[in-house]
Amino acid sequence: MPSRVSSKKAAKKASLPPKALPVTLLSGFLGSGKTTLLQNILKTDHGMKIAVIVNDIGAINVDASLINKTHRLTQTQEKVIALQNGCICCTLRGDLLEELVRLSELQEFDYVIVESSGISEPEQVAETFDARLADTMSMVADGPEGLDPGVRKALKIIKNAGGLERLAKLDTTVTVIDAFTLFHDFDTDDMLSSRRDDVMPEDERTVSDLMVDQIEFADVIVLNKTDMVDADMRKRTLQLVKRLNHRARILETNYGKIDVREILNTGLFNLERAQTGYGWLQDLHAMTLRQVNGKNVVTPKPETEEYDVQNFVYTQRRPFHPRRLYTLLYDKFILQLEHPDDGEEEEEEGTGMSDASDDTEMEDDIEAEEDDEEEDDDEPINDAPPDNSIILANKRNDPLFRRLFRSKGEFFLATRPQQAGEWSQAGAMLTMTGGRPWFCTLPEEDYLTGDAEIDRLVKHDLASGGEWGDRRQEIVFIGESLDVKALEAVLNGCLLDDDEYVQWEAIMRGKFGKKGSKSKRKKAVDPAHLQEALQDLFEDGFPDWPLPNEVLTVDHAGHSHA
Repeated sequence: MPSRVSSKKAAKKASLPPKALPVTLLSGFLGSGKTTLLQNILKTDHGMKIAVIVNDIGAINVDASLINKTHRLTQTQEKVIALQNGCICCTLRGDLLEELVRLSELQEFDYVIVESSGISEPEQVAETFDARLADTMSMVADGPEGLDPGVRKALKIIKNAGGLERLAKLDTTVTVIDAFTLFHDFDTDDMLSSRRDDVMPEDERTVSDLMVDQIEFADVIVLNKTDMVDADMRKRTLQLVKRLNHRARILETNYGKIDVREILNTGLFNLERAQTGYGWLQDLHAMTLRQVNGKNVVTPKPETEEYDVQNFVYTQRRPFHPRRLYTLLYDKFILQLEHPDDGEEEEEEGTGMSDASDDTEMEDDIEAEEDDEEEDDDEPINDAPPDNSIILANKRNDPLFRRLFRSKGEFFLATRPQQAGEWSQAGAMLTMTGGRPWFCTLPEEDYLTGDAEIDRLVKHDLASGGEWGDRRQEIVFIGESLDVKALEAVLNGCLLDDDEYVQWEAIMRGKFGKKGSKSKRKKAVDPAHLQEALQDLFEDGFPDWPLPNEVLTVDHAGHSHA
């Protein structure tokens, strides 16, 4: 009996491939040349055995007789598994797992290329390979009852093998970019559904948003159709792509012709680095590191100024006045803001934070400070965004924003001192939503990572902010011929002025009373009431954000999306 058990174990081990199949994930917009690139790979005899997994075989349109005999072309029907681990963004591509298990069992191929659909973020597919999801995948394999049988079988094989990384590993992410249309796609309000007829409501987003995601996540960027642009445009395009993703290798080509070895088995992919190592964030980290190391060099390196494509990091410790910030932006960018469910917040706010006498006391205490603001309340403000066509025209004609392609970072509103705002702009689209809690509002154990270097940077940010901790404006801007001083000036004009800042600090410290009074009292203020007092003082027309504890996702089944 023992010998039979040991022989079964040996057979199971023998069925595992000698090494995991290296997988290349290929992304790109419709019309970028992604399909042509795949056709070239399938028809070329390059001495490698490659399996290609696509979404639509018909779109590839390669005669079976022309496909090199060492290759294999298969199509999958998407089967998405939502992971029940409290993290809404984690989904597994069950169809992809099935095919990868099948190819691993065949042991006939050296490499796999997976075509990402033209409407999906590459990160969503890449998460399927995240080794940190192994435990969750094992749990899914044992349930639920409605799971597709083929997917269940694949998950059990993966579980028995010791994880997907024993069968297949994501090795390289590639994005194909159309050099001819790149700048146009930064200057459009097109939604994905305007260019494709297979976009589901949950996948709807702007063309510029998805394009930026695909560029920033890539290890290798294939800049296609370079013969359709002149030398100057080619230089501009190259520099912008380098700006958006410092770490990516860039291959220039026409008709999708590349040496396939440039995108296979490169060993470049690292999920954690890809999620946090975008070009704009690298600049931010470099600046912070130079500050920590005691150097005053916070400007970009000289080589980044080539061809007038540049970036700069806007940093300020004072908060923005919400009304002035909105007034600056609403008619120059198509704003994507939070849309919380109506009524939920109001119902919850009335329950037991503090008694009614505290509310009355706070209102009485700041009444004198509000007198100076009342004349502004009497003036009607027309803040309804104009039509998108007008916003696009305004941005194109604005001397500061017309050549601003990308910006991303965190912003700090005077009325929301507990929570950072997330700022992400691509072309004409600007998304402004609620983000993480400021670390200074949390106990150390909630934000320290255990990584000495990262924790040193976090502690530096907290200490350098003094009384108000890590609260700050920190946004990276990328564009052509940016007037940095003028851009800084208009943003600084949205900050609280000196008088407003004095009032803000008084409320933050829990001190209330008539201006100039020597007898001020201090008391602990509930965060909800603090925000209410600040919003009474500074008009805030932004939609409500999810509560900070709903946004901070420190650990989801062993992996982070923070």
